[in-house]
Amino acid sequence: MKIFLTGATGFVGSAVLRRLVAAGHTVKGLAQTEDKARQVKNMGGMPVIGDLLVPAPWSESVKDCDLAISLSSPFKMTESLSFNEAGRRAETHAEMVGNLLRACRKSRVQAVVLSNHVTAFGNQGDRWGSEILSIDPVGLSRPVSGSYWDIEKAAKKAGVPTIEVFLGWVYGPGSWFKNYVVERLKAGTLKIVGAGNNFKSLTHIDDAAEGFKLVVDKMPVGERYCFVDDHPVTQKQFLTLVANEMRLPAPENIDYTVFASNMGEVLAEALGSSVRVTNNKAKHELGFSPMYPSYSHGVPEVLKSLGIEPKTRELPKASGF
Repeated sequence: MKIFLTGATGFVGSAVLRRLVAAGHTVKGLAQTEDKARQVKNMGGMPVIGDLLVPAPWSESVKDCDLAISLSSPFKMTESLSFNEAGRRAETHAEMVGNLLRACRKSRVQAVVLSNHVTAFGNQGDRWGSEILSIDPVGLSRPVSGSYWDIEKAAKKAGVPTIEVFLGWVYGPGSWFKNYVVERLKAGTLKIVGAGNNFKSLTHIDDAAEGFKLVVDKMPVGERYCFVDDHPVTQKQFLTLVANEMRLPAPENIDYTVFASNMGEVLAEALGSSVRVTNNKAKHELGFSPMYPSYSHGVPEVLKSLGIEPKTRELPKASGF
């Protein structure tokens, strides 16, 4: 299958690109610069230089593709954003994805895969959630899923079917896990926001990439799937385990309001909200089976890949690719 991928050099996008290429697919990766284009090529993709906010000439490269995957993002996960700025970024994201949808309208693309974060479902407290929840974005989802309804309208207007993927907190040897958690633990500056009893649904980067590969295989047009591991964890439990594996003291707590003032409203809400969702639908319909079913399996492996010898011997992976 020939696939058009946006966000191809991002943390998740690059993992998805490599996984799809390994599965035998042809992947055209959108890149804004020559340097990014070289990254796409080095990962086995076909680079297409362009900017989603400028709908030409990259849109010509979509015409012969069978599927498009949207993994572009208008922000970095650990940026200090206010709610107002998040709203402005959501408008930008709607324009970017809208241009992709309009390009797909004039192509042989069968569907566009749209990616969201599980915080798109809102603060769920202690309740379990799933794909049937309504969209009520908080935290990290405000700059992306805040444009959910505009994108839904654009897809209907373009007549392009969609498949929706909701990812948990994707951790691995990069992105927020390395730059925010690991580096701040080393520096002694990482804090638990509030009491830390709120739940997080996590996804190892390899399992996130495998989830997209399964979507490509099955082409479940019009469906939603949550790609998360089997064991949601509280913020405090997760950060304490990472610190313990690094042989460092557990982080201290910080008042929510103080953190929001220092680090931005969006990140505070993201870390302070509670969302735990099930992956049952993805398991039953797509055959999704996390290689890292728990953070306790995945964290030691990731730390080792970062050159940090974990305290606990790496647990064996579940069977997978």
